[in-house]
Amino acid sequence: MLAVLFAVLGGLIHTEGLRSIDRAIGDFFFGLRNDSLTPLVKGISELGTTTGFVVVLLITLIWTLVFLRNGRYAVWLTISLIGGWLLNKLLKALYTRERPDLWESLVVPDGYSFPSGNAMISAALFGLIALLLFRSGKAGNRVWAAIVLLILLLIGVSRLYLGVHYASDIVGGLLAGAAIAEICSWGAVRRSNQ
Repeated sequence: MLAVLFAVLGGLIHTEGLRSIDRAIGDFFFGLRNDSLTPLVKGISELGTTTGFVVVLLITLIWTLVFLRNGRYAVWLTISLIGGWLLNKLLKALYTRERPDLWESLVVPDGYSFPSGNAMISAALFGLIALLLFRSGKAGNRVWAAIVLLILLLIGVSRLYLGVHYASDIVGGLLAGAAIAEICSWGAVRRSNQ
């Protein structure tokens, strides 16, 4: 279902209707900009960069290997990150959507716009972490899963505030990344139950 929704969205990215929605949402976030909020948003956005992903992956791998003693989770977490990155490169090359030029960018973007790499890879990695926490059945882990999902959403929103993506780029990235997280979650849980 996630892949189907992504394909539908991808087919609409060059339509005037979606452009109008993207402009309206982008204008809203442009209007929120102020000097005191920008450093915080840039900090949140950094969680969705290569450095942020590597740090989160390393911390998670240490946790799963040392405390949970679960090598399968460690493997699938690594697969989610690498798979998200590789698929994002492929999809960007396929859609070749240019970055927004309607608003001043507060950071220097890299590559094409759709789907958002920050949102997609975050959804793949953080989404898998959240799914594994949620499926553990422990109430405390469900709280942590909600926090991880909130961070994931904030990373996506930060890219709108910074003016480097359209809203549809973020939604597309979240859909594609969530599909990867779901596949990896199924693999991790299925293998650990055998």
